[in-house]
Amino acid sequence: MQERRTRLVVVGSRLKAYREYALASLARAYDIDLVTSQEITWEKPYVSSFRIADTTRAASLREAVESLHAEAALSDAGAPRAGLFTWDEVSLIATATVAGELGLPHMSARAAAACRDKYVTRSLLERAGLPGVRHRLVHSAAEAAGAAAAIGFPVVLKPRALAGSMGVTLVRSAAELAAAYERVAVTTFAGIDAEAGVLVEEYLTGPEISVDSCVVDGEAEPVFVARKRLGFDPGFEEVGHLVGPWRHEPWADEVAALVGAAHRALGVERGITHTEVRLTPAGPRLIELNGRLGGDLIPYVGTLARGVDLTLAGAALASGQAPDLTPAREEYAEIRFLYPPHDGVLERLDLGAAEAVPGVADVVVLAGPGDELLLPPRALTPRTAAVIASGADEAACTAALDRAEAEVVPVMGGSPLDGLGALMENPVTRRFLAAERGAAKMVVPELRNDWNAYGAGGGKALNRPVFLATADRLSLQADLNGLFELLTTIPDRLFGGDRRAFARAVGMTPTQVDLVMRGAGLRMPPMSRADMYREPGGFKLMELNTGSSLGGWQMGEFSRPAARNRAFQEFAHAEHLVHPDPIGNIASVLRAEAAHAGFELPARPVLALTEWPDGFTYTKPWLDFVVPDFLRHGFDAVVCGLDHFEYRDGVPWVHGRKVDVVYRIFLPGEMADEQRSYDLVDPLLDAVDAGHTFLFAGLDCELYGNKGSLAMLSDERNRDAFTADELALVERILPWTRFLRDEHVHRAGESVDLVPYVLAHKDSLALKPTLLYGGVGVIPGWSVGQDEWEARVRAAVDGPFVVQERVLPVAERFAAEDGEGFERMVVAYGVLMVGGAYSGMLVRGTPDPTVGIVSMSNGAQIGCCYHVEDTADDGVDEGGRGPA
Repeated sequence: MQERRTRLVVVGSRLKAYREYALASLARAYDIDLVTSQEITWEKPYVSSFRIADTTRAASLREAVESLHAEAALSDAGAPRAGLFTWDEVSLIATATVAGELGLPHMSARAAAACRDKYVTRSLLERAGLPGVRHRLVHSAAEAAGAAAAIGFPVVLKPRALAGSMGVTLVRSAAELAAAYERVAVTTFAGIDAEAGVLVEEYLTGPEISVDSCVVDGEAEPVFVARKRLGFDPGFEEVGHLVGPWRHEPWADEVAALVGAAHRALGVERGITHTEVRLTPAGPRLIELNGRLGGDLIPYVGTLARGVDLTLAGAALASGQAPDLTPAREEYAEIRFLYPPHDGVLERLDLGAAEAVPGVADVVVLAGPGDELLLPPRALTPRTAAVIASGADEAACTAALDRAEAEVVPVMGGSPLDGLGALMENPVTRRFLAAERGAAKMVVPELRNDWNAYGAGGGKALNRPVFLATADRLSLQADLNGLFELLTTIPDRLFGGDRRAFARAVGMTPTQVDLVMRGAGLRMPPMSRADMYREPGGFKLMELNTGSSLGGWQMGEFSRPAARNRAFQEFAHAEHLVHPDPIGNIASVLRAEAAHAGFELPARPVLALTEWPDGFTYTKPWLDFVVPDFLRHGFDAVVCGLDHFEYRDGVPWVHGRKVDVVYRIFLPGEMADEQRSYDLVDPLLDAVDAGHTFLFAGLDCELYGNKGSLAMLSDERNRDAFTADELALVERILPWTRFLRDEHVHRAGESVDLVPYVLAHKDSLALKPTLLYGGVGVIPGWSVGQDEWEARVRAAVDGPFVVQERVLPVAERFAAEDGEGFERMVVAYGVLMVGGAYSGMLVRGTPDPTVGIVSMSNGAQIGCCYHVEDTADDGVDEGGRGPA
């Protein structure tokens, strides 16, 4: 005979993505009868029978349940009545009411109502003498202001009857209160009756956890404890949950005692519950207690971590049986929710190879094409996907999730301008800014000191480093190496090997061409700096500098004070963060280039950091700044202008010392068509030709590192000179760039007359000189009026200028200067590549996403970048150093 299966009535199924795991688990052990408020779809494979009813109203629900009981009795008269089980928040009170009326095992309706109403919860906990949270129930903005003043800012506003952090908002000051109150007061969820009033509570600091428990005869047994990840300040959006061992924690006994006492205070005698607790410095404090299975796939994650199926435990309780809570393992599992970079309609979601990442257990799609996704506070949980990983420890989960997240790319419809200034942070940055770390640990004040300010030319330092995730670093390294190699082939591919013709084409004058050709090196040293923004779709290049004159080399010295910050050291150690040694890498390349040229360097060479006379005063601070690093790496570095050299029998001397290496900072673009240029450069080149000194690097480097060469790569007329992979690289990293000529070009698949097109599209284009750097001479069209734009464009036609498509940067958060909340900044990345390896970044940040040029002259702040080091398994020698 076939064994009789127990029947179970499930009330409310909710969304497939979040609850299919639960219904599938039940269907493997029970015959499922479902009561739902709408026609079933995804539930069909799991249910034996169903009824459509209003599951929020006890009378309607009872009629459906009794109908299902009667149907079951016809097929099996001897079978007991099926129990009632729900994980649906909106159906909980009605389900408890019907279970009580029918004499079925369940949490009482009174207890379910106490769980739903946060004010009642607070009152019952207070009456039971449990550690309290100062709170008041208010019904107007004025009452909220009075309550906040009495409690003291910051405060938290909560809808009285919702769950899952819906509508919960942090208010830091009285100025924010009225708007926050109006937003919270109107927050609703379909199916849940809005209880009158908003709860104003004191803000509790510390990490937040959730405890999923099984309650039998009033005793709550914690089964899963999840460390909650929160985001979207000032809201409390739950962006992830980590389930793992917890009994070893110093707070374990207090939490278990608080959870047990809270259940008794609310009268919860039976069922599965989800309790949220804040671990404050004064001890654990209960945030809310929900009379249902946890949401956000936490029970699924818990099963991966412990092997306990809490859904089956709940079904057993509803069926009058004893649940099996025996763990099969004690590991870790974590879920991370992914979000779009900005409001909009999802066009498509590319999961890449996320599911194939080692350690990833599941990737759950939560949004589809055509879905409108509005970020908090405009909407609740606008998630694109959930990634779930499991492993032996938290670090294993983190590593897998970081890799998987990098694979998932949401493509949003609408205008590209929708992404301007959108908040887009990598996982390391989010963890650094996590609320539980506390505001004091979100800054590294040691970076702001007089020496760093001097090295930044008087500029102000960002209050923390920027962080670069492994996937981003590796993709940048590959793309920039590929672009560098591609640029060096342009003379051969497009000019038949005629480098003079190439020099003229990029806009060099006759004097510059003469001196560059004479001062050319034997080969291009592998050194470049890419100035980039990050858009929602990835990093985009604005300019690429090649050779020896590269800003950003000073960031090794700039980053050193971070070693004195203990909190940062601890974070860097936990996250495996390192900072490259840019001067060390440059010194290695310099020695290799000298050896290749047959120039024998002495044991400790005198190295002259040499600037063009006209720019020496401006440049001197950041040249002085790198001298200590060069000294550390075996060079006696001095700072000078090209006019400071004294030639003794053709040998350059400076400050009374013979110069072994001239480290060239000056650029061909500074050499005007006048005799002075020859008078300054020719004696140096004579010394180089005679073998008296070594020039690092050759003057021809700037042939490749200029915006004119980028225009040649971007020009559709040159497509036949490049392979499909090379064209894909250009398309991926380089915005549309063209020489400004009175001619027809292709734009977005159409032939356009370039000059009229440029004049008509100033808000999406920038005008840039080909040979200048650091934003000098750049005119962002969106930053000037139409008359000025037209005058600038017409004056530049057929000159050494390009027009380039506007890059639309995203933003990331930095702690506000007053310590209250965050300030968004767009970041310009100066990515330094030395010897084919990523070697650091010169980072500049500004709060204005519409600014055309991110520079210290217009108020930008400067910073350094730490990155996640490679592991031994990656097979890459990082060459970086830790924070200590």
